[in-house]
Amino acid sequence: MIANCIRPIACLLILAGQLLAITPIPSSKRIEAHVDAILVAPDDRPMHMPTDVAVDGTGRIYVADGANDRIVCFDRNGKFETALSGWDDDQLNQPVGLTVDSQNNLWIADTGSHRLLVVDSEGKLINRIVLPEAEGGHPFDPTDLAVTADGKRTYIVDNDNHRIVIRDNESGRLIPKGQFGRSVGRFQWPFMISIGPDGYIYISETIGAWIQRMAPSDRWAGLIGRWGVELGRFYRPKGIAVDKQSWLYVSDSTLGVVQVFDSQGRVKGVLTDKQGNLLRFEHPMGMWIDAQGKLYVVELKRNRVAVVTLQANPQLQTNHSARRTGTGGQQ
Repeated sequence: MIANCIRPIACLLILAGQLLAITPIPSSKRIEAHVDAILVAPDDRPMHMPTDVAVDGTGRIYVADGANDRIVCFDRNGKFETALSGWDDDQLNQPVGLTVDSQNNLWIADTGSHRLLVVDSEGKLINRIVLPEAEGGHPFDPTDLAVTADGKRTYIVDNDNHRIVIRDNESGRLIPKGQFGRSVGRFQWPFMISIGPDGYIYISETIGAWIQRMAPSDRWAGLIGRWGVELGRFYRPKGIAVDKQSWLYVSDSTLGVVQVFDSQGRVKGVLTDKQGNLLRFEHPMGMWIDAQGKLYVVELKRNRVAVVTLQANPQLQTNHSARRTGTGGQQ
């Protein structure tokens, strides 16, 4: 089929049209959900191609609006509050990734300036972490980050250098992990990262089209998924959220769906509506699961965030440890 595609975009449309190759989705693989709220910025300054979302322990919502060099803030009810664009001489420059730590501090991957910024719950800049160049003089390219629940470590995705860098937050020491390649522990443009409640780390690999798994001991622990358009496979995996059961929610920006896997990589299903139809998103990117179990999905092409309710299922209940703050420690 691919050999017969004259234009790449036509090929893409054909593949997307055959998503999951199963009609209808088996009832055992349907994870019923519905969008019950949409978050947008004011009409006079809308978001433009947002990439990530994070929710703190009070319910405050942060959205990375990097094309506008800012972070957009909403209150716990989804009402627009303000936009953060900088602090004195420290102006944001194309921030892509976000996370919130256990102290409700906002961590920002300020991608355009090759650094991390840490902001407290009152909006005060409390830390500025300049990231050094990689070997060969290539600029650090941070696209996402995750902080352990104990605050001792930060895992940073270095997209263009095809690696993960672990920061010891007490000493500031940086430990690189991975290199370019196509196998466990090797990357082709890693993009987003999340820590589960068991301390395992999950990294989406956009071009490699799978999820890499790392143990809290920094040992590589396998791959989840592979390239394809069927259930359990990815075309362009982007955002990751991990729930209380260590189930992974993975957004696919090309296929426009969110699939769900257990911690061992077994596919549990895909988000659907009440009728069993695929729940579609417009170029989904970063995601977050809040303390009430709501799933937040950034829709880059719609310049908004969808707030999704997962229907009652004891295996899907979550708590604040979900998403990008894990248990930390070593195994």
